Amino acid sequence: MTTRESIDRLLETIIERQEARFDTIKGINERYYRFVRSVVEATRQGAHDWTNVGRGWAQRPTDVVGLYESASEVLANDQARRIALWQEMLDDVAESQREGREVVRRSFGEVRQAVERVQESAPAFLRARVPSLRRNEAEPEPVAKEA
Repeated sequence: MTTRESIDRLLETIIERQEARFDTIKGINERYYRFVRSVVEATRQGAHDWTNVGRGWAQRPTDVVGLYESASEVLANDQARRIALWQEMLDDVAESQREGREVVRRSFGEVRQAVERVQESAPAFLRARVPSLRRNEAEPEPVAKEA
């Protein structure tokens, strides 16, 4: 592999990592948007339910049992909506963490491969001078010149 090909592959790897990060951020943003819409919808539905309770009470002010039944039904529905919102939020957080871990795991693997490719294509004079660039221990140590 030529030096130019190594540089191109390194830059392609960097671009792929950045794209993966941007896709993860986009997914998080979409989940957040969906969650906020769910919160707004749950709040809207709760407001309608409580308005209907008030309407029923205004039409039959002496019907205490009916008021109690409709209020307890609205409270139960509110509780069910809150539980569903919590579950949605926890699912979204778990999915975001999974995506983030996968991006980081993939990034580490890609960076390791890119570094190995760069080390393989390093010129011989660099490998001789920098111990971390040596392919194996069989390569000769540089001989120090005496002044």
